[in-house]
Amino acid sequence: MSTVHCNTVQTSSGGPVALTKQEAAKCLSRFNAGTNAVIGSFNQSSRTDDGTGLSTTSFTNNMADANYFANTHCSVTAAPTTGHGAFCDSAYSETTSSVGLAYGYSGSSSGTAWAFHDFDNIKFLLHGDLA
Repeated sequence: MSTVHCNTVQTSSGGPVALTKQEAAKCLSRFNAGTNAVIGSFNQSSRTDDGTGLSTTSFTNNMADANYFANTHCSVTAAPTTGHGAFCDSAYSETTSSVGLAYGYSGSSSGTAWAFHDFDNIKFLLHGDLA
């Protein structure tokens, strides 16, 4: 077995190596929206609470453009009492440096079409090209 040790990888002309055909996540975050606590993150410089069911995630390294793919998953540690059908939407404010997240319930038992809610376990994942 061989071991390679190096400090810098460059092209034959001395420039940076372009990593192509990679689809690795460019930003991830897991947080509790109720307490505003970040449980874990990658390429997230900050997270702001913009009100019940709303937050903004700012990136440490900006994206090349705002045409990235963002996916959010909401879950709770206890059975919901205000409705059912958790929804998450990560497309209400996409820029190269941040993304707005919205989350709540749809189809509540009280007849409300939807309601914002701060879930205690939100997972966010973003794919795209870094600047």
